[in-house]
Amino acid sequence: MPNLPLLKCAWCCLGFGAACLMAESYPTVAPLRQTFVVADIGQANVAFDIKSPEGTVLYRLQCHSAGYTGDPDFEYSGDLECRLSTIGHSDAYSTLLTENPHQSRDWESRGRFFAADLSGSCARIPQFGTNRTFRLRGMELALQVANPVFATSGKLSSLKLTVNVHPDPSAKSPIAETIPMPKSGVPAKCKLEAYFPNPSTL
Repeated sequence: MPNLPLLKCAWCCLGFGAACLMAESYPTVAPLRQTFVVADIGQANVAFDIKSPEGTVLYRLQCHSAGYTGDPDFEYSGDLECRLSTIGHSDAYSTLLTENPHQSRDWESRGRFFAADLSGSCARIPQFGTNRTFRLRGMELALQVANPVFATSGKLSSLKLTVNVHPDPSAKSPIAETIPMPKSGVPAKCKLEAYFPNPSTL
């Protein structure tokens, strides 16, 4: 049956080799790029289907603000949080964007954005600021935030989100590959340790 993951007897290691997950063969995704204008971050409602070249829907990316109740299987938090899930299959993880093979909380991924991540020097931190990439399941998925607008209080009010997907056969992990957290040169105001799980402790 086409477009279904096929199990293989192979192993792939995530991060620093501390955890290994069963490798699988995944269906090819069709390249796609789309930009969403989120005029009111408090009402963010982004939905994006990732399809095969034949048009079969394989995955769904949803991005919402904290308190969103339209997805009973996930608790959104932060100013904007994106969740990736499969279509037609149950996942062991609440979001495939997680890098934690032992994920226990929905927010454990780099798919969650806070206002502090998107301004000043924090916005320029590779993979933890405005631009983040995720390699998994035969694809690379990029989330790029542009034109964030802040109220005088510093609260995030609006932004543009570009989602870019393209096939990457070398990305074999069932969840996002681990991105090491910067060890130095990060201002304390960026709060990386508070906002993101540290891969070295997984």
